[in-house]
Amino acid sequence: MKIIVPLILLLTSWSLKAATQPNIVIMLADDLGAGDLSCYGSPENKTPHLDQLAKDGLQFSDFYAASAVCSPSRAALQTGRFSVRAGVYSWVATSQKMHLRVEETTIAELLKAGGYATAHIGKWHLGYGLTDDVSGPDPGDHGYDYWLATGNNAQPSHHNPNNFVRNGKALGEVKGYSCQIVADEAIKWLDQHRNTKKPFFLNICFHEPHQRVASPPELAARHPGVKQPEYYGCIENMDDATGRILKKLNALGEADNTLVIFTSDNGSYRTDRANNRNLKGRKTQLWEGGIRAPGIIRWPDRIKPGTRSDVPAGRVDLLPSACAAAGVRLPKDVTLDGTSLLPLFATGKLVRPKPLYWFY
Repeated sequence: MKIIVPLILLLTSWSLKAATQPNIVIMLADDLGAGDLSCYGSPENKTPHLDQLAKDGLQFSDFYAASAVCSPSRAALQTGRFSVRAGVYSWVATSQKMHLRVEETTIAELLKAGGYATAHIGKWHLGYGLTDDVSGPDPGDHGYDYWLATGNNAQPSHHNPNNFVRNGKALGEVKGYSCQIVADEAIKWLDQHRNTKKPFFLNICFHEPHQRVASPPELAARHPGVKQPEYYGCIENMDDATGRILKKLNALGEADNTLVIFTSDNGSYRTDRANNRNLKGRKTQLWEGGIRAPGIIRWPDRIKPGTRSDVPAGRVDLLPSACAAAGVRLPKDVTLDGTSLLPLFATGKLVRPKPLYWFY
């Protein structure tokens, strides 16, 4: 009895923790400007699903990427550290040896240790070791139980990409548009592959609207008279893909217990300043237009619908926020730079011990 009772108490404690831990879904766009969603004033796009997500939760006016380019911003999301501290100081290319070090402690590793099922779906761009043919760590080396990824952008474009790799196996050409392929895989994982006895962490990284853009012709046709109508068409296609994922969370009965975060890795590359909310600069530039991003967070019963905030926050805050929401302890032997946003959810105020910082 002395052995059985502590075991029962331990199992009961674990079951209660698992029941109260929220699922966590992060959705990251690629090169989406701070003004590219209709809820952020886009004069060209209609993004009803993301607009509704903003209505149902918190919309930031001053939400920041961790860098003006892709890979460093993604490294900060994974580690909760400034990208240069995490060893990723520019975009990762096959000619470089730079990648997210396996020694780094990632958000997936922390949540997995805290009882979560973990999956990464979409663009990775933190090292090219996605198959046996290329050396370097892949999402599976960084705490993801299941993954579908591309090393960099969808190739040759968003339409019928040929560079997706699933758990180390190259798939060849996949018919369809990249954002819908990513949504299909996320829905399939939720339906068929996750451990339903665990809360889940799902990291979804769309390729849109990074070049080379492609979208269904009927979506591009909505934007006559503009330069590169496919740019706007692929954003609306991505909005539809996010809507499908959110609909699946509802169908599974998981929406009320899921923390959903949507943002972008950096500003838009377009020279039309409306894409970046008329802020100075664009992708690759450390002006506001290069680092300001959309920031939307929904967490039913913890964030009041229709909340708006001008408190500066950003990518580096997502790891400590997710861990705080999950009740997972932060590592004591790792220097973190982000701040948990949970006090902001409750009070509208945030004390930040360290300033936000950018390097490129």
